[in-house]
Amino acid sequence: MDKKILYLFTFLLFILLSGCASQKRLSTPVVYGTKPVETKAVNQTEKEKSDTTKAEVLTQGESEKNDGQESSRPEQDNPEELNDYSKLLQESRFDTKEEEEQHNPTHEHNYAKMDTDDSASAVDDFIWRQFDLIQEYHAMGVIANREASWEEAQYYFEKSLKILAVLDIETDSSKTPEALKYSSLLDDIISDYRVTLRSLGKLTEEVSSAVIIERFGDLVERLGSDSMMIFTQETGRKVKYDIPIVINDRVKRSIVYFQTVAKEAFKKYLRRSEKYTPMMRKILKEYGLPEDLIYLSLVESGYNPNAYSWARAVGLWQFISSTGRLYKLNRNWWYDERRDPVKATHAACKFLGHLYKKFGSWDLAMAAYNGGPGRVSRTIKKQKTNDFWKLRLKRQTMDYVPLIMAATIIAKEPEKYGFANIEKEPEVVWDEVEINRCLDLNIVAREINSSISELKTLNPELLRRYTPPNVKKYLLKIPKGSKTKFLVAYENMPSPKETSWVKHKIRRGETISTIAARYGVSQYAILQANNLSRRSTIYAGKKIVVPVPLDRSYSGYSKKKDYDSYKSNKSVYSVRSGDTMWDIANAFGTTVSALRRINYIERGSRIYVGQKLKIPSSAKKLKSKNSKKSKSPKAYASKPKSSKEKYAKTYKVRSGDTLWDIARKFGTTTSKIRSFNGLGRSSRIYPGQILKLNASLSSGGYVVYKVKRGDTLGKIARRYRTTIAKLMATNGLTDPNEIIIGTRLKIY
Repeated sequence: MDKKILYLFTFLLFILLSGCASQKRLSTPVVYGTKPVETKAVNQTEKEKSDTTKAEVLTQGESEKNDGQESSRPEQDNPEELNDYSKLLQESRFDTKEEEEQHNPTHEHNYAKMDTDDSASAVDDFIWRQFDLIQEYHAMGVIANREASWEEAQYYFEKSLKILAVLDIETDSSKTPEALKYSSLLDDIISDYRVTLRSLGKLTEEVSSAVIIERFGDLVERLGSDSMMIFTQETGRKVKYDIPIVINDRVKRSIVYFQTVAKEAFKKYLRRSEKYTPMMRKILKEYGLPEDLIYLSLVESGYNPNAYSWARAVGLWQFISSTGRLYKLNRNWWYDERRDPVKATHAACKFLGHLYKKFGSWDLAMAAYNGGPGRVSRTIKKQKTNDFWKLRLKRQTMDYVPLIMAATIIAKEPEKYGFANIEKEPEVVWDEVEINRCLDLNIVAREINSSISELKTLNPELLRRYTPPNVKKYLLKIPKGSKTKFLVAYENMPSPKETSWVKHKIRRGETISTIAARYGVSQYAILQANNLSRRSTIYAGKKIVVPVPLDRSYSGYSKKKDYDSYKSNKSVYSVRSGDTMWDIANAFGTTVSALRRINYIERGSRIYVGQKLKIPSSAKKLKSKNSKKSKSPKAYASKPKSSKEKYAKTYKVRSGDTLWDIARKFGTTTSKIRSFNGLGRSSRIYPGQILKLNASLSSGGYVVYKVKRGDTLGKIARRYRTTIAKLMATNGLTDPNEIIIGTRLKIY
């Protein structure tokens, strides 16, 4: 009987265990919820089993398997069931057990479970370093505004915008961290620049073409049409126009504007006019369009192929990215065809031809070129008139057409309107050569006895020092008459191999974002360099091109972190290259979630080099790593580097110097330099000029002021009858909006 019971019990236990084994095993829960993770590289066997039809990564020398078009839709990744999340993460980072142990030595505490976003290195690429430089120039412009140094402010805002203009960031539809930062900076700079423009008298010749249109809108009501100046009598020569020209009060005010406020800039545009207009006229004639449309380009860009606008338009004809794509102006990490004078002119002719066909008049076509055909069509329908001069469009578009007409009138008879003795720059001419591989422009320049600057002038569309790889029959422009030299040397010209990029072999579990983090470049750069869209799948074992310019270093995954080197300053840690959220949390004895929470960093957001992170007070290792003494930050107005500079009495101006740069170098302010040298607000300095300096900030009497709650540098400056710039120069401050309670300031 006992044996029967034992057999029965054993049988029931067997059935029970079999039933449990047949159930699907529970997967380990993801730490931060069930948000789908980014698509990772998969093995070739998995690829064969998959039904996906997504494009493979294109590498150098492989045939194209997709059309390279980016999707306007956000990236949609298929969620994967991760049965062993930590194992998958480790496999994506380490080849061997030894590497894993070296990277993750035994710690006292396991403060947080690692997530892929937490293990992504801090962004340390060229774009973010440029953002830092832009912010510095912007801050200088803001301070110059506060001191009413309008020309200095204009200089720094223009520098900021010029750097922004050359960054290869897709801003039309992209919501990447780089695109969001770009838009934020642009909005801030434009807002502060408008303050400068409202206070400026005349515009300098260095001002961007976008400012010409913007400034006119502020002044148009104050410009009298009756103040238009005629400098020469009629010659009897009849001027011909092939677009309808109206000379009314709005056009006359535009002429006055070019004769006064924007005269220096307009002179520069006239000097440049022969560089590209012969080519433009030829192409306009091919399309059967009026040749006087070349003056639309004058207003748009000042005949500068590298011109940029506040609307993120680029080139001689100022195309934004989306419109450029419609007219086959391609843009990627290697080149931007909106800057190509010939291709952009063809695109402009097609666009203007379509607009004229749609609206039936050139004034409406030009208005639509600026304001958009949809907006103009809706305005015509709403206001029930197709007379441009009666339409109430947005301010810039209403100013745009009169400015083009004024520019046309003056350019046809410059002497008559006060623009005499204009020495025009020669026409840009070139030979074209067809190449089928990537070339280094330095080597090309050397072989044909040219210079890299000349090649860049002839090929403004090239964003790098190299011609694009994987492009067959690429047409490179070289100086006229050097074609034979090039053809003789072409076969022996070496193609760059991993000099401006590296080939990365994809590991299982890697994503575009983790690869970008490893090499310190943006995801956008990798996608563009490999002709990928955000929805493309990458496969383990394949190779991917990672653009790494020569002036940038990169490193692989760190094998071992020196957590002793992590130090905070008053509970604030400055992110370094290679840092991850996981590393920082471990170093200070806290959790990633606590670190994110106190710094308002959302899941999926990236940290970047130089970012200041607060360390939670609950962090177990904070006390031992915290420094109470504040390190002197990099200052905009730094103290003199040597005693010789510190006590210098004079300074000889060099080419490229500005008063602000000189003030920074000698630890003084622009106001003092102006005062010592009898310079007014609009006075210019020139190379070779000897300036008297006030270089002994530390030698005179001063008071020490302790910052209190509610204080600002502005309030303190007004109380002691000094300036914000002087306070910053004296005390080595970097940000006028951030002063710490209890700080002692020297006030002279």
